[in-house]
Amino acid sequence: MTSFGSVFKVMSKDRFRTTSKVILAELAVIAVTLLWSVATRGVSSGEFFGVTASWSGPAFLAVFILMSVANEHVYTRDTYRLIPVGETKLYTTNLLSSFVMYLYFGIVQVVLYTITASIDADFIKGILDGITGPAYTNLEAGKIVIGLLLMGLAMVILGWTTISLVHLVVSATNNFLPNVSRRAINVVLYVVVIYLVVRVAAFMLHEVNNLGGIMSTGGQGQFILNIVGILVIAVIEAVINIFLLKKWVETIPN
Repeated sequence: MTSFGSVFKVMSKDRFRTTSKVILAELAVIAVTLLWSVATRGVSSGEFFGVTASWSGPAFLAVFILMSVANEHVYTRDTYRLIPVGETKLYTTNLLSSFVMYLYFGIVQVVLYTITASIDADFIKGILDGITGPAYTNLEAGKIVIGLLLMGLAMVILGWTTISLVHLVVSATNNFLPNVSRRAINVVLYVVVIYLVVRVAAFMLHEVNNLGGIMSTGGQGQFILNIVGILVIAVIEAVINIFLLKKWVETIPN
């Protein structure tokens, strides 16, 4: 059997290259945007950080989508499924590889935020004072940042396991159901996914709008329970995904 390290290295190689290309594209767009501002009207206060944050969002989404595509290719392509490795190790290594690449991208974003925030320090301080007020300390603000980061990472994992669940269920049903039943199941799955996306978006907006609750003892406990709940759902979905890989999902020739 192929070792975990070898499988991880194979899966991470292309993903590292893809993530790095997104980072370079993001840096190029940020540079062009700032140069355009300099050439037309000059850079205003807070613009370095604002432009970076504005382009960081689409870049995060792009990496999430690209890693999702990479995940799903592993489950249905001969290139990966013919590797002498068990389905459980294949699935966990695949998910971990994308997660590490997402962390790599996130660390780069933190570096960019730190650099631009230091340039626009006075502007950022004014915004933070307006949001938190004088009663909140740096420690309490740090709790909010850490809480949001943990929540975001948990949501990313849940997103990948949910996408895989839909993909693998569709692949499994395609193998033995007639076309009419297959289409009906696909429609139901898509409706369920849309509903879940809306619910998750509403949940995230609720959490963001109640950041102050993270600072209280009761609020912290509930917030941690929410994160644990998300991860539990992701684990359940992962178990189902592995079962589908073992029993029903066939590969597609490259």
